[in-house]
Formats: sequence, structure tokens, C-alpha cells
Amino acid sequence: MAIDKMGVLREVVNAFQQGRYDYVIQFIEANLSILKLDPVAVQVYSSALRKARDGARAESVIIKGLKTFKGSPQLLNSLGTTQLELGKATLAVQSLKKALSANPIDIEVKYNLARAYKEVGLFNEAQAIFVDVIRKKPTYIQANIHLADVYVNLGAVEKAQSCLMSVLEKDPTNIVALNNLGNVLRRANDFQASVQCFETAIKLQPTNSTLRRNLAATLVLLNRRDEAKQAFIKAVSLNPLDWTAQEELASFLWEEGVNSPFEYIEPHINHEGTATSFVLAYIKLLVRADQFKKALDVLNRLEPLLGSNLEFYIYKARVHRELGDYHASLNYVEKGEKLKVKNSIGLESEAGYTLLSLGRAKEAYTKFAKLVKQEPLNQGWWTMLSTCYYLQNEESKYHWLCNYQQLLAVVPVLPNKESRQSLNNALRDVLEALHQNERHPIGQSLRNGTQTYENLFEGNNEVINTLSRLILERAGEFIALQSNDRKHPFLSRLSKDLIYKGSWSVKLRSEGYHRSHYHPEGWLSGVYYVDVPDAVDKHGEGWLTFGRADIANQNFEGDFAVKPRSGNLILFPSYMWHGTNAFTSSTARLTVAFDIIPSH
Repeated sequence: MAIDKMGVLREVVNAFQQGRYDYVIQFIEANLSILKLDPVAVQVYSSALRKARDGARAESVIIKGLKTFKGSPQLLNSLGTTQLELGKATLAVQSLKKALSANPIDIEVKYNLARAYKEVGLFNEAQAIFVDVIRKKPTYIQANIHLADVYVNLGAVEKAQSCLMSVLEKDPTNIVALNNLGNVLRRANDFQASVQCFETAIKLQPTNSTLRRNLAATLVLLNRRDEAKQAFIKAVSLNPLDWTAQEELASFLWEEGVNSPFEYIEPHINHEGTATSFVLAYIKLLVRADQFKKALDVLNRLEPLLGSNLEFYIYKARVHRELGDYHASLNYVEKGEKLKVKNSIGLESEAGYTLLSLGRAKEAYTKFAKLVKQEPLNQGWWTMLSTCYYLQNEESKYHWLCNYQQLLAVVPVLPNKESRQSLNNALRDVLEALHQNERHPIGQSLRNGTQTYENLFEGNNEVINTLSRLILERAGEFIALQSNDRKHPFLSRLSKDLIYKGSWSVKLRSEGYHRSHYHPEGWLSGVYYVDVPDAVDKHGEGWLTFGRADIANQNFEGDFAVKPRSGNLILFPSYMWHGTNAFTSSTARLTVAFDIIPSH
């Protein structure tokens, strides 16, 4: 029997190694008893299913195999990697921890567990394991590439750069390392070196659309806009159904003020071979660009293709709401609910917004209270709860969330006027050079103005870094004045250790303003004023207004307004509705805005 066992296993393994995945699947399915011979049989069968793009069945096969071969480290490792492929990173962590417990010295299991930690955002844990793997196996190139990603997420850009350079010393033609190094250098504002990385990689792999679009994005930052446009167009021509390339080109053309920014996407929308995900991504882009009638036309025309997809009903509800047909919006919410998709955050959110538009705040509250429980760190759900409280005249609850006297600070970033003026003079020169586009980014709150790319505070410019440091100092002083409240979305997370979640500069021209909005990914948000137009001295023009909720069909006057002053910093919880009044002036309004979160 032992000879038969080994012979069968050898035949299956050889077939898999030869790439005959269909044969492996058919052979084992005709002889299922093989799966009880040895964990290797289960592993090969599940791997063949993964190669055949049937990850869900592969996961099921391994789970059944573990009932026969309890605690098998190789099967637990296979289960973890399969779950990673399926996007089940939390489950993958559990499986791989068990695998490592069963075999603590297995380098592959450690490597896969670190990958899983990275996917769930446990970057410190991932870093420790990747470092250990590389120490024991210095030639492990993929571990170095993943470790570089971890360092980027931890804000350690120089360490990320060092990791990728070590890969390229061993393998100068590694496309992934060249691409990732280009992205890291771009984050560090070393745009010339970034371009060189992408150009080197493109020479090695001329048909790679990802390299082309990353090159284009860097050329934009160098203000080589014609070259950037051609690089974007080349990326799209190489892979017309690469949505990321198409979206980046469309966003670039939009900001350039082109009349038809979606012209490279539209020819592919009606093709039978176009994936549903591509069409839905286009609809989402139209919605972000406030082109609701166009989005509705696409949704109506392509209903036969999209009608079984939950996102179809979410977007149908959204565009009808934006076009003022609130009852039609709720009708599509109800149709979407009949699909019985678990944890449909988008549908719950759309229902809540539409109910608020109809003045049905009590019903809307049930939707947003549920979403707060599901995603307590998403500041937007707290924003909508505050709106529900306001509309229901629940003043104490509203004040608990939006106590402007306590939770909003207006402070000079430096103690004396001369030092503030000197800082602003230096900032103005740096920031003005970054505002080269013609139109606001798609999906942003500003109108008649421009916004910078990338995270402003991640670069190595001395004056920008000075402002970054000063803001964190003032933020720390503001937080030190607060008292903990474990149920409060802001006061429950008080911390001395702060990091930036995002940072950018905005330049508003005459008639420019910000629609009222909130920052869902932040915790503490703020704005620093570099240049303020004289118009702020009359009738509240250009003032920052809080509590003026942007809910269609409802009227909110706003609760609190702050007059901008050059050199002042305004800090407030990210969930507070805030926007600016339009102003008329020949002088632009130049600011730096940011989101801060606790680092732990």
C-alpha cells in the first residue's frame, strides 16, 4: 500500500509541477480517497483549484482536509495564503498563527503571517516578522519588498527606500522594486529620481501600463504636464480596461479644464466584453464629478448588465436623490435590500441621506446609529448623527458632539506677528509653485480653486516641515485641554502621539468657496491660513462656517463662524460640518489643511 500511495502522490505532484491543473483537479475528483492519504494531496488539489481561479472551493477543500490531518502546519499555511487571496486577511492571520505555532521555525509561514499582518494594518507586527525573516534569509527579495511597503505605512520612507535599494543591488532588473522605489521617491518629493526609476523600468518592460501611469503622475508633480498627458494616454492605450490608468487620466484631464475628460473611458462602456466593475467605477466617477444625469443615463442603458449588482441600486438611489427625486431613491434602496447582502454599508448610508432629505430624521437616525456601530472610526457616521440630533431638536446630544466653545480652537501658529509673517512669506513661494492645475480635483469640496497632489507634509522641504511641526505642537496643546469621554468619537481617543493622515494646500480664486463637508478618515482636522483676501472684512465673505449641513431639500443656517486671519490655525474634530462662504477679491486665499489621527 505504501508504494501505491507514493506512486499516486508522485503522479499528482508531477502533473501540478507541469502546470496540468485541470488534470490534477479531474484526477483527484475521480479518486477522492486520495485526499485521505497525505496532507500533500490536499495541498496540491487546493493549489490546482487556486490556479484555476476557484479560491473559494480551495479554501473549503483545505478546511475539510484539516479535519483529517488536524493541526497540519502545511495545510494551515495553505489555508492562510488562500484566505489572503480571497481578501479574508483577518481569518488568514488566525490560520497562519496556528501554522506558526505548529512549526515555529518555518520561514515561509512567518513570511505569510507578516503579509497577513500587513493586510489588516498591524504594521508593527508585520515589520518585526519581516525583519526576522530577512535576518535569517537575506536573499528573500519578496520579504524586502513587503517590508518596504510596511515602512511606507509607518511613515519611515528612508527605511523603505533602503529596503528597495537592497533588492535592486541583488536584482537590478526587478520591476516591482523599481516601481515601488519610484513611488517612495515621489512621496519623498525626489521627483527627478522617481522619474529615473520609472523610465528604467519602462525600458525593461515597455508594455507595462502601471509603470507608465506612475511616471505620468510624477511628471505632473514636476509640472511637465504635456509629457504627463502623453504618458497617461500611452498607459491607457496599452491596457484600455485598466481602470486605475483610465481614472488617473480622466482626473488629470478634468483638472486641466478639458471639456471631455472622460473621452478615453466612454468608448469601452457599451462593449459586451467590458467588466461590470469597470462600468460601475465609471458611474462612481461621474457621481463624484456631479454629473448625475449622465450617470443616470448609463445606469438606465446598462441595467440588464448591472441589475443583479448591489452597487447598481446604491448608485440608482444616489443619483435620484441628487436629482431631487427622493421617493425614487428610497424605492431603489428597497430593491437593493431585497438582494439581502450582509453589511451593506453603502445602501444603509444612502437610505439615511435620503430620509434626511425628506425630513425623516428619526428614521435616518436608526440607519446612522447602525453604521456607527459597524464603523465607529468613520467620522462621517458621527457627522450624520449630529445632523439627526439637530433636526430632531435634541439640543443636549447635538451640543455633546458639536460643542464649538470646547472642541474648536483658533490659535496663532507662532506667538508674534513678525515670525508668522516671515513663515508665510516662505510658505507662499513654496505653495504657489505647487498650484499649477486649472480646476479643482474631482470629488472635492472646493469650487473655483485648486488643490495640491500627494501628502504635503511627507516631503523634505524645510519650511513645509517647520509648519508641520508647529501644527502638531499646537494640536498637542489643544488636546491637553480636553477631558476623556469614552463614548465620544473625539474625546475617547485623546493621545499625545499624533500623526498626519493627510495634508494638502488649497488656493481659492475670486468666487471660490468650499461646500460644507466633513473628513471621514480623520480625527482632528484643521486649516492654516497663509494668505487671506481683504474680502473677509465684509459681510462674512470667506469665513469658515460650522454646522451648515449639506443635505438636499433641507436648510441649515450654520451654528458658528470664524473669521480667517493670516498666521492663524483652526482645529476641530473631523466629523464637524464645515465649509466656507464665497468671496469676491483680486487676492487669492491660500491655505494648508490636514487630518490628524492618534498613532496608537
